[in-house]
Amino acid sequence: MKRTLPKAVFWIGLAGGALGCREELPLGAWDLTGFPASGGEAGAPHDEGDGGRSGGASGAGGGSVAEPGLPGCLEPGEPSAQSRVEERVVGATEMATDWTWPSPVPSMEWELMIEREIERASRDVPEAGYYWTYQFSFEGGVAGYFGIQAEGGYQEIPPTSEVFFTKMAVFWLSGPPLDAELGDIAYPDARVAPITAGGVSYLTIHARFDWRACHVYRFRVAPESTVSDGVWYGAWIYDLTDDVETFLGRMLLPADTGLFAPASYSRTQPINRWEPMACGQRQPGSAIFGTPRSVEEGITPMLHTNRFVAPFRCTVSQFTEFPGGVRHELGLFPP
Repeated sequence: MKRTLPKAVFWIGLAGGALGCREELPLGAWDLTGFPASGGEAGAPHDEGDGGRSGGASGAGGGSVAEPGLPGCLEPGEPSAQSRVEERVVGATEMATDWTWPSPVPSMEWELMIEREIERASRDVPEAGYYWTYQFSFEGGVAGYFGIQAEGGYQEIPPTSEVFFTKMAVFWLSGPPLDAELGDIAYPDARVAPITAGGVSYLTIHARFDWRACHVYRFRVAPESTVSDGVWYGAWIYDLTDDVETFLGRMLLPADTGLFAPASYSRTQPINRWEPMACGQRQPGSAIFGTPRSVEEGITPMLHTNRFVAPFRCTVSQFTEFPGGVRHELGLFPP
């Protein structure tokens, strides 16, 4: 389904509102070139070796592509790093895993499993949620985000229509792209809208997306088709648990956009502008990001680094390393 875009629609929420979040943080402290702002260290870089998955072959080009091997939902593991606790700042510390690729690639895909639902005490009151996103950029400078949210703020026509706090899928590209079209989820359950955040213009697709805890989802961003004035990049979410694929939509980028740049980031952001109101309250969240890959080139990252993003907050966040990926765990009580 293709929609005519309104001219100059700006959601001055700021970026927290633009992301469907309620946190006033300009794109969550990422700069707009696709590279992360500084944050707390969480340990030495991890060499991917076999691509971070059982069955992969090691080599200078990263691991060869093999079927992912995420651990079971809530499978026990030994945390590799914990955030510092700052009692004066309410909430959970944001987390990021930075992936370093050996070269630019034509596509990226990765697995994500949310291990804990975000439950409201009352369905009438929005509560803190989380945004699990994967950030990437292109050689030509276009930046992108693709992920899902718990308690995201969905608007059919931003910025004026009613806000519904719900589970969402979110796809952003900067530039903005030349055009965008919805896929399997039709309006009004999905929409296309231009958004300006942090001084950068984006074209965005937001959709109500009823993801389930403990399901393994495969996200993919890749060329969908080529036309005379550019390349359509599609965004797919494949539920491996139920064997159901959803084509979220596509965006048209100029032909000179280039390949995906060799740096990308898995990130968990707390959405906590209003809730929790005190450090004694918490909403624990847990998700596992699988090692990303580019299927066409048979490439995975050479290494990855986990880090905590300032400010450090009063509930604990921690990383746990597995052969198939990294667990991001937020909102724990201090030990």
